[in-house]
Amino acid sequence: MTADTQIEKLTDILGSNLVALVQYHTGDETRLLAVCNHIDFTTLRSIKPLKEVPLVMTKEELTDGVDVFPIEFLNIKQHYEVLHGEDCLADITISKKHLRHQLEFEFRSKLIHLREEYLQFKGKDLEHLILAAVPTLMPILEALIHLKDLRNDWIDAEELFRIVGDGYGIDTQVLKDIYGIRHKTAKMSKDKEQYIEHLIRILSDIGEIIDELGVNE
Repeated sequence: MTADTQIEKLTDILGSNLVALVQYHTGDETRLLAVCNHIDFTTLRSIKPLKEVPLVMTKEELTDGVDVFPIEFLNIKQHYEVLHGEDCLADITISKKHLRHQLEFEFRSKLIHLREEYLQFKGKDLEHLILAAVPTLMPILEALIHLKDLRNDWIDAEELFRIVGDGYGIDTQVLKDIYGIRHKTAKMSKDKEQYIEHLIRILSDIGEIIDELGVNE
């Protein structure tokens, strides 16, 4: 299904209930956000058959959710294009105070889950765990840039890793290595555990830095 066909189908299905249709990027993926006046079970059932199901929320949820999910909304706001309807994201402001709070939660929870999954996984499962780390962390790394007002003119993932590494004084080489493996420009080492060890160190170090970081906005 082409992008134009997807837009056409969603606008036909949702009709006047559709406030805006937005395309945004997160990690390696391109996704759709459908902002509606209201969302009931009939709305959900009508879009369920689509091959690519969008993220759906009401205009009120979009506005009220910024304080609860600042990382997600920052990621959408930095990489979006309005395909249909209103620009509902233009006036959204991300609070650095709320952003710091969610970042602390994300790094601590991801550290706990990574330790737990490392103890459970072996072989191919361990390889999948390693490869999944970078796309999962990309929106969070972008939030780190925003939190300290670092350079935001990066053009590729490697530059993003470098800016975060320099700005927070951490070694992000393992993220570059995993990114290269994902994009077939590098091969995974036989010693897969070294990737887990370095990922655990990054999550732990950044979690401690954020915990001590004072933010007033």
